[in-house]
Amino acid sequence: MLEICALVKNFTHPDTEVLHKINLTVRAGEFVVVIGPSGSGKTTLIRCINRLTDPTAGEIFFEGQPTSQLRGAKLRALRTQIGMIFQDYNLIYRSNVMQNVLHGRLGQMGFFRSALGLYSRQDLREARELLVAVGLEEFTHNKAQSLSGGQMQRVGICRAMMQNPKLLLADEPISSLDPASAKVVLDQIKALTQARGLTSIINLHQVDFAKAYASRIVGLRLGEIVFDGVPEDLTQEMTDYIYAR
Repeated sequence: MLEICALVKNFTHPDTEVLHKINLTVRAGEFVVVIGPSGSGKTTLIRCINRLTDPTAGEIFFEGQPTSQLRGAKLRALRTQIGMIFQDYNLIYRSNVMQNVLHGRLGQMGFFRSALGLYSRQDLREARELLVAVGLEEFTHNKAQSLSGGQMQRVGICRAMMQNPKLLLADEPISSLDPASAKVVLDQIKALTQARGLTSIINLHQVDFAKAYASRIVGLRLGEIVFDGVPEDLTQEMTDYIYAR
Protein backbone atom coordinates (compact mmCIF):
# COMPACT_ATOMS: atom_id res chain seq x y z
CA MET A 1 0.00 0.00 0.00
CA LEU A 2 2.68 2.50 1.07
CA GLU A 3 6.45 2.55 0.79
CA ILE A 4 8.58 5.36 2.21
CA CYS A 5 12.19 5.41 1.03
CA ALA A 6 14.97 7.51 2.63
CA LEU A 7 12.52 10.31 3.46
CA VAL A 8 14.14 13.54 4.65
CA LYS A 9 12.45 16.77 5.69
CA ASN A 10 14.21 20.02 6.57
CA PHE A 11 12.32 23.09 7.68
CA THR A 12 14.59 25.92 8.78
CA HIS A 13 18.12 24.96 7.75
CA PRO A 14 19.67 22.21 5.59
CA ASP A 15 21.53 20.87 8.62
CA THR A 16 18.38 20.70 10.78
CA GLU A 17 16.37 17.63 9.80
CA VAL A 18 12.92 16.95 11.21
CA LEU A 19 12.91 13.55 9.48
CA HIS A 20 16.14 11.68 8.79
CA LYS A 21 16.13 8.98 6.09
CA ILE A 22 12.85 7.35 7.10
CA ASN A 23 12.27 3.92 5.55
CA LEU A 24 8.88 2.35 6.15
CA THR A 25 6.64 -0.11 4.33
CA VAL A 26 2.95 -0.38 5.26
CA ARG A 27 0.92 -3.32 4.01
CA ALA A 28 -2.75 -3.18 3.07
CA GLY A 29 -5.06 -3.59 6.06
CA GLU A 30 -2.51 -2.72 8.76
CA PHE A 31 -3.46 -0.50 11.69
CA VAL A 32 -0.16 1.25 12.36
CA VAL A 33 0.27 3.56 15.34
CA VAL A 34 3.22 5.98 15.35
CA ILE A 35 4.38 7.04 18.79
CA GLY A 36 7.01 9.51 19.96
CA PRO A 37 7.42 12.73 21.93
CA SER A 38 6.52 16.17 20.62
CA GLY A 39 9.09 17.19 18.03
CA SER A 40 9.94 13.62 17.03
CA GLY A 41 8.52 14.13 13.51
CA LYS A 42 5.17 12.31 13.75
CA THR A 43 3.04 15.11 12.29
CA THR A 44 5.60 15.89 9.58
CA LEU A 45 5.63 12.22 8.55
CA ILE A 46 1.83 12.14 8.22
CA ARG A 47 1.75 15.38 6.26
CA CYS A 48 4.46 14.20 3.86
CA ILE A 49 2.43 11.09 3.05
CA ASN A 50 -0.54 13.10 1.75
CA ARG A 51 1.69 15.91 0.44
CA LEU A 52 0.34 18.60 2.75
CA THR A 53 4.09 18.98 3.34
CA ASP A 54 6.60 18.38 0.56
CA PRO A 55 9.58 16.14 1.43
CA THR A 56 13.08 17.55 1.08
CA ALA A 57 14.49 14.27 -0.21
CA GLY A 58 13.53 10.64 -0.64
CA GLU A 59 10.38 9.20 -2.16
CA ILE A 60 6.95 7.98 -1.08
CA PHE A 61 5.18 5.35 -3.16
CA PHE A 62 1.42 4.94 -2.84
CA GLU A 63 0.27 1.69 -4.44
CA GLY A 64 3.52 1.71 -6.40
CA GLN A 65 3.12 5.26 -7.68
CA PRO A 66 5.78 7.86 -6.72
CA THR A 67 4.06 10.89 -5.22
CA SER A 68 6.77 13.55 -4.92
CA GLN A 69 6.28 15.00 -8.41
CA LEU A 70 2.49 14.94 -8.50
CA ARG A 71 0.88 18.31 -9.18
CA GLY A 72 -2.55 19.70 -9.95
CA ALA A 73 -5.24 17.16 -10.85
CA LYS A 74 -2.95 14.18 -10.19
CA LEU A 75 -2.18 15.40 -6.67
CA ARG A 76 -5.87 16.03 -5.99
CA ALA A 77 -6.63 12.51 -7.21
CA LEU A 78 -4.06 11.10 -4.78
CA ARG A 79 -5.57 13.01 -1.86
CA THR A 80 -9.05 11.65 -2.58
CA GLN A 81 -7.65 8.20 -1.80
CA ILE A 82 -6.09 9.29 1.50
CA GLY A 83 -8.48 10.32 4.27
CA MET A 84 -7.24 12.62 7.04
CA ILE A 85 -8.38 13.12 10.63
CA PHE A 86 -6.88 16.25 12.18
CA GLN A 87 -5.83 16.93 15.74
CA ASP A 88 -7.78 20.22 15.82
CA TYR A 89 -10.84 18.71 14.02
CA ASN A 90 -10.59 21.13 11.05
CA LEU A 91 -14.37 21.46 10.78
CA ILE A 92 -16.41 24.35 9.43
CA TYR A 93 -17.87 25.34 12.77
CA ARG A 94 -20.78 27.43 11.47
CA SER A 95 -21.98 24.58 9.25
CA ASN A 96 -24.07 21.76 10.60
CA VAL A 97 -22.88 18.23 11.22
CA MET A 98 -24.34 16.79 8.00
CA GLN A 99 -22.71 19.48 5.86
CA ASN A 100 -19.33 18.85 7.46
CA VAL A 101 -19.58 15.12 6.80
CA LEU A 102 -20.64 15.67 3.18
CA HIS A 103 -17.60 17.88 2.59
CA GLY A 104 -15.61 14.65 2.49
CA ARG A 105 -17.17 13.96 -0.91
CA LEU A 106 -16.23 17.29 -2.53
CA GLY A 107 -12.93 16.09 -3.96
CA GLN A 108 -14.74 13.50 -6.05
CA MET A 109 -17.36 15.88 -7.47
CA GLY A 110 -17.15 18.18 -10.44
CA PHE A 111 -16.69 21.91 -9.89
CA PHE A 112 -20.32 22.82 -10.62
CA ARG A 113 -21.82 20.19 -8.32
CA SER A 114 -19.34 20.87 -5.52
CA ALA A 115 -19.81 24.66 -5.73
CA LEU A 116 -23.59 24.28 -5.38
CA GLY A 117 -23.46 21.41 -2.89
CA LEU A 118 -25.40 19.10 -5.20
CA TYR A 119 -24.94 15.81 -3.38
CA SER A 120 -26.53 12.62 -4.64
CA ARG A 121 -29.09 10.58 -2.71
CA GLN A 122 -26.40 7.95 -2.23
CA ASP A 123 -24.10 10.57 -0.68
CA LEU A 124 -26.82 11.68 1.73
CA ARG A 125 -27.66 8.09 2.65
CA GLU A 126 -24.02 7.20 3.29
CA ALA A 127 -23.50 10.31 5.42
CA ARG A 128 -26.53 9.41 7.56
CA GLU A 129 -25.32 5.84 7.93
CA LEU A 130 -21.92 7.05 9.10
CA LEU A 131 -23.48 9.39 11.66
CA VAL A 132 -25.59 6.51 12.96
CA ALA A 133 -22.47 4.34 13.19
CA VAL A 134 -20.70 6.89 15.43
CA GLY A 135 -23.79 7.70 17.50
CA LEU A 136 -24.38 11.23 16.17
CA GLU A 137 -27.63 10.74 14.28
CA GLU A 138 -29.45 13.08 16.69
CA PHE A 139 -26.96 15.88 15.96
CA THR A 140 -27.33 15.95 12.16
CA HIS A 141 -28.62 19.53 12.05
CA ASN A 142 -26.58 20.91 14.96
CA LYS A 143 -23.85 23.42 14.22
CA ALA A 144 -20.40 21.85 14.60
CA GLN A 145 -19.40 24.57 17.06
CA SER A 146 -22.05 23.34 19.52
CA LEU A 147 -20.48 19.89 19.88
CA SER A 148 -18.03 18.57 22.44
CA GLY A 149 -14.47 17.75 21.43
CA GLY A 150 -15.18 14.04 21.21
CA GLN A 151 -18.27 14.65 19.09
CA MET A 152 -16.33 16.98 16.76
CA GLN A 153 -13.70 14.31 16.26
CA ARG A 154 -16.38 11.76 15.41
CA VAL A 155 -17.68 14.17 12.75
CA GLY A 156 -14.11 14.33 11.44
CA ILE A 157 -14.03 10.54 11.24
CA CYS A 158 -17.25 10.50 9.23
CA ARG A 159 -15.96 13.20 6.89
CA ALA A 160 -12.78 11.19 6.23
CA MET A 161 -14.82 8.04 5.59
CA MET A 162 -17.03 9.90 3.10
CA GLN A 163 -14.00 10.04 0.81
CA ASN A 164 -14.06 6.24 0.57
CA PRO A 165 -10.28 6.33 1.03
CA LYS A 166 -7.86 3.44 0.72
CA LEU A 167 -5.55 4.87 3.39
CA LEU A 168 -6.60 6.71 6.56
CA LEU A 169 -4.22 9.07 8.35
CA ALA A 170 -4.93 10.53 11.79
CA ASP A 171 -2.72 13.08 13.53
CA GLU A 172 -3.12 12.94 17.31
CA PRO A 173 -6.91 12.44 17.05
CA ILE A 174 -7.36 12.06 20.84
CA SER A 175 -4.80 14.52 22.19
CA SER A 176 -7.39 16.95 23.58
CA LEU A 177 -9.92 14.36 24.76
CA ASP A 178 -10.53 12.82 28.16
CA PRO A 179 -9.80 9.06 28.44
CA ALA A 180 -13.44 8.01 28.02
CA SER A 181 -13.94 10.13 24.90
CA ALA A 182 -10.57 9.02 23.56
CA LYS A 183 -11.59 5.38 23.83
CA VAL A 184 -14.86 6.06 22.00
CA VAL A 185 -13.04 7.81 19.15
CA LEU A 186 -10.40 5.07 18.79
CA ASP A 187 -13.06 2.34 19.00
CA GLN A 188 -14.92 3.95 16.12
CA ILE A 189 -11.80 4.54 14.00
CA LYS A 190 -10.81 0.90 14.47
CA ALA A 191 -14.31 -0.45 13.79
CA LEU A 192 -14.90 1.61 10.66
CA THR A 193 -11.47 0.92 9.18
CA GLN A 194 -11.78 -2.81 9.81
CA ALA A 195 -15.30 -2.94 8.35
CA ARG A 196 -14.04 -1.20 5.19
CA GLY A 197 -10.72 -2.99 4.97
CA LEU A 198 -8.74 0.26 5.18
CA THR A 199 -5.09 0.75 5.92
CA SER A 200 -4.51 3.19 8.80
CA ILE A 201 -1.61 5.21 10.18
CA ILE A 202 -2.43 6.93 13.46
CA ASN A 203 -0.18 9.28 15.46
CA LEU A 204 -0.59 8.94 19.22
CA HIS A 205 1.19 10.16 22.33
CA GLN A 206 -0.48 7.62 24.60
CA VAL A 207 1.50 4.38 24.63
CA ASP A 208 -1.25 2.45 26.45
CA PHE A 209 -3.74 3.26 23.69
CA ALA A 210 -1.15 2.38 21.04
CA LYS A 211 -0.63 -1.06 22.58
CA ALA A 212 -4.39 -1.63 22.87
CA TYR A 213 -5.32 -0.74 19.28
CA ALA A 214 -2.32 -1.14 16.97
CA SER A 215 -1.48 -4.16 14.88
CA ARG A 216 1.97 -2.58 14.59
CA ILE A 217 3.76 0.22 16.43
CA VAL A 218 6.41 2.51 14.96
CA GLY A 219 8.47 4.57 17.42
CA LEU A 220 10.02 7.87 16.34
CA ARG A 221 12.81 9.63 18.22
CA LEU A 222 14.56 12.75 16.90
CA GLY A 223 13.24 12.13 13.39
CA GLU A 224 14.38 8.51 13.16
CA ILE A 225 12.57 5.19 13.50
CA VAL A 226 13.95 3.44 16.58
CA PHE A 227 11.24 0.79 16.95
CA ASP A 228 9.04 -1.07 14.46
CA GLY A 229 7.16 -4.11 15.65
CA VAL A 230 4.09 -5.63 17.23
CA PRO A 231 2.74 -4.13 20.48
CA GLU A 232 3.89 -7.15 22.51
CA ASP A 233 7.51 -6.41 21.63
CA LEU A 234 7.45 -2.79 22.84
CA THR A 235 9.23 -3.03 26.18
CA GLN A 236 9.27 -0.44 28.94
CA GLU A 237 12.99 0.07 28.26
CA MET A 238 12.32 0.88 24.61
CA THR A 239 9.41 3.16 25.56
CA ASP A 240 11.69 5.06 27.93
CA TYR A 241 14.28 5.40 25.16
CA ILE A 242 11.72 6.67 22.63
CA TYR A 243 10.53 9.32 25.08
CA ALA A 244 14.09 9.99 26.37
CA ARG A 245 13.18 9.45 30.01
